[in-house]
Amino acid sequence: MRKALTWTVAVLALLGAAYVGDTMLRGYVENRVADAISAEFGESAGAPSVGLGGFPFMVSLITRSVPQAHIGVDTLPLEVSGHTVELANAVADTGEISLGADTVSVATLTGSATLSYADLSRIADLPVTYAEDGRLQLRYEMDVFSSKISLAVSALPDLDVDKQVIGLTDPKFNVNGDPIDVGVTQEQLDALVKPIPVKLDHGLLLTSITPREDGVAVGVEGTNLTLPIP
Repeated sequence: MRKALTWTVAVLALLGAAYVGDTMLRGYVENRVADAISAEFGESAGAPSVGLGGFPFMVSLITRSVPQAHIGVDTLPLEVSGHTVELANAVADTGEISLGADTVSVATLTGSATLSYADLSRIADLPVTYAEDGRLQLRYEMDVFSSKISLAVSALPDLDVDKQVIGLTDPKFNVNGDPIDVGVTQEQLDALVKPIPVKLDHGLLLTSITPREDGVAVGVEGTNLTLPIP
């Protein structure tokens, strides 16, 4: 009985040591990944948070893959419809990640971030700001009979996930600071206020947008992604 107990204690001690060693190895690799993110994106990335799944982690080193990962970055540069923007407070959860010779394959990715109105204005090629009740306001300057007129359109954003464009619905018009009641069809509105293209880089899809005072909260998803290794 005493011999069996001794063996049990010894096995538990070895398992504990293996667990501690595996945890230390995981932490080391997570820190290296965070360092690589910082090196790629610079100080704007802040202090990236990285969590890698899989146990025992040694197997992940052998197979060069992890079953899932969680990554958070303060600021993430991304190409949107030909414009380089910076997504703030970017957080992503992934499915399996596999490391190749010069690419990383990601089975699934779900993320969220905040897009500034300054960057959204660059994408739309006209000033875009926040309006009340989750609306966007787009402002136009035009010359009419030698007079400059400022036209502001406040509307609810409507994301077309398939086409990756932001349309506008339920418009409210304002000319030179005065609200006006103008009845327009959705087709007429689309002709006046062009939908904003929001095609993302690397095969990612914008899946949700929510205007807030501090920026536009966006949701992002991707499947079977292939990303180059910096």
